[in-house]
Amino acid sequence: MTTTDVTGVRSGGRVETTSKDKSSDSSAAAVEGPARAVSDSVQLSAAANQLAELKSELEAIDVVDMSKVEDIRQAIANGSYLIDTKKIAQSLLSLEGELV
Repeated sequence: MTTTDVTGVRSGGRVETTSKDKSSDSSAAAVEGPARAVSDSVQLSAAANQLAELKSELEAIDVVDMSKVEDIRQAIANGSYLIDTKKIAQSLLSLEGELV
């Protein structure tokens, strides 16, 4: 493993590194025995899995229909937008039932 001195390097600066080819180095000790295989593994936490699921769900949601929003905005402005208070009350009651 090599280390590189990065003192004095500013953000966005370039760091020059050099590595020595150890294959021609006669002082390198011979490796004894078979080479070991190295493997890495990654396990995501439950929170990371949940975030991935939420991201997928958000991507599946339709985009806001701005023409519909504009129609409602105009209806409110000219007084023709009708509000169904019974439907709103029923929705609020069902939402409250879900919270309990």
